[in-house]
Order: sequence, then structure tokens, then C-alpha cells
Amino acid sequence: MADRRIPEGAGPPAPAADQPFNLVRWFALLGLLWVSVSAIGLASLLTSFLSAQMLQRDAEVSADFIRSEVIVKPAAEYFAGNASSAGTQELEAFFGSVARLPDVVRANVYSADGTVLWSSNPALIGRKFLANRELQHALAGGIAVAHGVIAQEIKPEYASFGAEAQGNRYMEAYLPIRAAGDGRVIGVVEIYRLPRSLFRTIDQGVRMVWAAALASAGFLYAMLFWMIRRADRLLRSQREQLIEAETLATVGTFASAVAHGVRNPLASMRSSAELAVDEEDPAARREMLGDILREADRLEGWVRDLLLGARGEAMAPSSVAVNPLLDEAARSFASLARDRDVRLTLRTPPVPAVCAEAGLLGRAMDNIIANAIEAVPCGGEVVIETAADRDGSMVEIRVADTGPGLSPDVVRRVARPFYSTKPQGTGLGLALARRIVASYAGTLVLDSTEGRGTTVTIRLRTATE
Repeated sequence: MADRRIPEGAGPPAPAADQPFNLVRWFALLGLLWVSVSAIGLASLLTSFLSAQMLQRDAEVSADFIRSEVIVKPAAEYFAGNASSAGTQELEAFFGSVARLPDVVRANVYSADGTVLWSSNPALIGRKFLANRELQHALAGGIAVAHGVIAQEIKPEYASFGAEAQGNRYMEAYLPIRAAGDGRVIGVVEIYRLPRSLFRTIDQGVRMVWAAALASAGFLYAMLFWMIRRADRLLRSQREQLIEAETLATVGTFASAVAHGVRNPLASMRSSAELAVDEEDPAARREMLGDILREADRLEGWVRDLLLGARGEAMAPSSVAVNPLLDEAARSFASLARDRDVRLTLRTPPVPAVCAEAGLLGRAMDNIIANAIEAVPCGGEVVIETAADRDGSMVEIRVADTGPGLSPDVVRRVARPFYSTKPQGTGLGLALARRIVASYAGTLVLDSTEGRGTTVTIRLRTATE
């Protein structure tokens, strides 16, 4: 029987191999993105916190200084509008000294209703700025701080700071003034400053935070990249070792399959040879020698199919006549059955051809029949029969023996590779048969009951040629 190989280009195209996952490349991109975003976010949060805290602390120091001076002066009467002329002059003289402090460009004093009582810019005196959010916050009792760049942020109460101040960063602090007795807010002192030294200090702190954040992020990324690269190399090494181990396991599996497959033909050849030695009838001797030749041919074909499968060369299914294949298998095992005093019965009515490959299907049937003969005690029987479905779509092959049968637990495990109930068994016969049948979209069912024998049923699709 000639081998039928799938020609190049026949059948569906092979799927393209998936691109292997590159752990180092993905981490280099995603890890850098994650570390960068985290570092930038953390640095932005810390610099914002640092700037706000330093400005807030500077405003609190200014507030403590002004309160310490105002509390000893008639502040309540002044903010209420009923202070004496001397008290008013004393307070306004103090506010003037505050306006002349270094970096201060303007000072405003507000009453509790938001009216400007005094200002270093006389044009603002008497005006109200109730829409000022910072002023409202200070009138509610809190210290409000705002900062920005002059001429980029303009409020209604701003008057000209002069050309020399334009473009500079400013800080405005709204400092609430409380009554000496009940602590209620009676007014607000607003100070506009251009604190260059304070902003230089803040800028220096911001640079230090950013430098530390970027350096930490770079060190963290380098360490993580080193660890991922080392892990990737380790995974690749383990993968190569696993492939090598799987290759050795595959070699062992094929070696076990060869050992299992050649035992039955060799046993038949030995039995025929032993009979031929003592046989005097030339016709009988020729028949026995013919059996040896047939077994040798079967053995050579089985090894050839096995090598094709090991190289990955698929065997194309074709139309296989079941009954002649079973007749050949029965003749091959006739001598083994005689030696074990087992009746080998064929019941093969005409059935349609099946879709399979004759060589591999023959190997599967050899394994099943050999197992059945070995399981039957002396005087037992092995029945091989075929049948077709009513619609002719499936062909059923049954191999039944009158052996001792198997327990339910053994039935569940017997189809596993390398599991065998025989002392010298390899545990590959039924597993290989099941795999061969499954490759042709067929089914193999093992039905066994202790004390009532075992039946193996194979169902294959009929050929559509």
C-alpha cells in the first residue's frame, strides 16, 4: 500500500506563527511611561505643596508681626470709624511703615464691610472690593495668599505698580485683624510684595525636588529594567531547558511506541518460525514463511508511518475498506491466538469504506486485537465485527473479548499513556489507538465489566468518494 502524503500547497494554509512576547521591549516602553508619569506627578505634587506652604508660612509671620503691633493701638475704634485723630495717625503711620518694608509695593487696609480705610495708593481709599475672593476669605477669619506675575493677572483693585514692577512675580497676603476681646474679625490688612529672595528659595527647592524625583525615577527604572532583563534571560534559559526536556520525552515516547508496536509482529514471526522448523510439509512451511514475510512487511510499514509522524509529515486520509483490513489483522494474529488457545471470530458483513489512512488504522486495530487476545484466558474468544448505521454515515468496528473485564476505576485510567494492567505492558497501545481514531474525527469507547469481558467500539465516518 502506497503512502499518501499531503502535497505542498494542498489544504488550508498554515497559520502564521505568533510573534513571541518580548518582555524586555514591553517593559522598556510601558515601564518608562509608568515611572515617568509617576515621577512627574509626584514631583508636581511636592513642588506645589512646597510653594504653597512656604508662601503660607511667610504670610503667617507677617500676620503675627502686624497683629502684635495693632493690638496695642486703638485698632477697634479705627476699624469702626470712631478713633481719635491721634489714634488714627498712629495706626496709619504704622501701616505706612509696613508699606515701606523691603519688597512691599503696596499695602491696603480694609474695614469689616470691605471698604478701603487706608492704602499706600490714596486713589483706592474709600472703594469697596467685595468681589475679591481672597478678601472674603480673610474677612471670614482665614489667611489668604495669592501669587502670580504682575500684568498677567489683573484685579479691579489693582492700580499701576509702575513699569519697573511689570513682569515680576508678586505675592499678596490678606491678613485678618481680630478684636482684642472676643476675637472677631474687625478688618483686613493686605500686603502686595515682590519677594525675590523668597521666590528664589522656592525655585531652589522646586529644582531640588525635581532633581531628586528624576534621579529616583531613573534609578528605579534602571533597577527594574535590570531585574526584568535578568528574569527574561532566566525564562528563556528555562524555556530552552523545557524544550530540551520535551524533546527527550518525545524521543522516549516514540521509543516506547516502537517497542510496543514491534512486539506483536515479532511474536507472530517467532511463532511461525518455530512451527516452520519442525514442519515437514513443504506447503505448510511455505505458508508459515509467508506469514513471516507478511509480518515483516507490516512491521516495516508501521515503522515507516511512525517516522513520518515523528517528522511531522501528515498522512492524508483516504477511502479505506474496513473488512479486508480486519481480515489481514486476523490472519496476523491467528498464530498468537492458537498459541494461547483463543478463538478468533470474524463477523464482517459488507460495510461502506471509511475515511482514514490504512496504515495507521491498521496499527490501531493491531493494538486493540493484541490487547484482547492477551486478556482472554485459555478457551476464551475474541470477536471482531463490523456494522453500519442505517443512514450509512458511520461504520462501527467492535472488538469484544470474554476476558475478566476491568473495574470502573481501571476503565477510567486505562486510556492514559504509560498506564497498563499487564506486568510487561507499555501502556501505549490503547492511547495510540485512541489518538489515531480521533485524528479522523472518529470515537473510541471502552466498555468493560468485571467478570463479563471488555468491548472496544470504534466509530468512523464513511468515505465520500
